[in-house]
Amino acid sequence: MNTTTNTATDLTDRRLFYIGHDEFSSADDDQMLYFNDGGSIYADRSETAALELDSCGDFDLLTDLPLLSPDGEAFLFRKMNYLKYLAAQVGQKLQKRKSKKGLLQYEQLVADAAAVRNHIAECNLRLVISISRKFSTSSCDFDELMSEGNEILLKAISKFDFSRGFRFSTYATHSVQRHFYRYTQRRKKRNTVEVRTSDEMLSELAASEADDLIAEWIREEQRMTVLIARMAEVLDEREHMVITGRFGLDNDGHTKTLREVAANLGLSKERVRQLQMAAVGKLRDFFDELNSDFAGVHRTCQLAELGFADE
Repeated sequence: MNTTTNTATDLTDRRLFYIGHDEFSSADDDQMLYFNDGGSIYADRSETAALELDSCGDFDLLTDLPLLSPDGEAFLFRKMNYLKYLAAQVGQKLQKRKSKKGLLQYEQLVADAAAVRNHIAECNLRLVISISRKFSTSSCDFDELMSEGNEILLKAISKFDFSRGFRFSTYATHSVQRHFYRYTQRRKKRNTVEVRTSDEMLSELAASEADDLIAEWIREEQRMTVLIARMAEVLDEREHMVITGRFGLDNDGHTKTLREVAANLGLSKERVRQLQMAAVGKLRDFFDELNSDFAGVHRTCQLAELGFADE
């Protein structure tokens, strides 16, 4: 058996899930693969403008992606499932008779279906962004929820049956919110277990080990207190404003986004990012100096307790 035969068997042995419709068996490719309804696939802009959008991964830019019109949404879901249906037909033929041409056709149909699925996902990303922001309590939470939400969105696209007459946004919102609720509950439960485990481990430590550990925590807290108090000595005014804003060290305690800090300072997001990187580097060097100073103080205290002077 040659490489083509092996590859064909590997691909077609996998079950290709799609939602079939009676019209597929007698459908015309032009009707299924091209939008000819006279309207627009998108609800809020022309198709030309939508195709010119640059999806570069920044969430602020992703919110500018187009929304699908009801007719456009139905067309794309029908097209995606029809492409999978055609791929399944080719796959059945490949099971009986392997051919390089058939394999290439199968791979192209699967790739085209995936491209349609991804475009549907892009047009619904602002929905995931909106729900993620409601459930998140920090930027790290938001990133994790976006990752989880994108995965649920892709699963919802595969399972959605447009022929029932419902909008996909209703179905996807329910799926994402339900997953986020379960995800946050599991995370809270896991964090509670981890805290309890840490307490149990601490109680089992020998008295001397516990004393050393507590002393180290106190020294760490002292270092951070000095670092924050003397931060203005290390940073210039703009760097100080960037750090206090980005890490919630100002009066309101609110962690601000790059966009928010940039707006406050009248700078671009990229310039704020550069200032943040420079400030963090300065603070890291200063923190290393504090570590050396505290290490010296700690050694002096130890010698004093033993009745020696630190020479």
